[in-house]
Amino acid sequence: MVKSLSEDLRWRIIYCQAEGFTQNEIAKRMYVSEATVNKVCRIFKKWGCVKDPFICRVGRRKIFTTQDMSVRNLDGYSFVIYYFIIII
Repeated sequence: MVKSLSEDLRWRIIYCQAEGFTQNEIAKRMYVSEATVNKVCRIFKKWGCVKDPFICRVGRRKIFTTQDMSVRNLDGYSFVIYYFIIII
């Protein structure tokens, strides 16, 4: 899995662009590729922020959280109930 850039580094790229650096200079200064700098600048130009607001989490959405599965006993102790669904 590829590591994503931190939001701080993305904002640094935008600040460097505002100061007049070229994308090649920014890429060398921040130790990232020119394609990454281009992508961050394009997202900022389109949306006004450094992260695309329509990118969602990848994967299946969880139905139950650990809080949903935690049940309190009358004595005050909590335990977790695990649900197993078998699809035939």
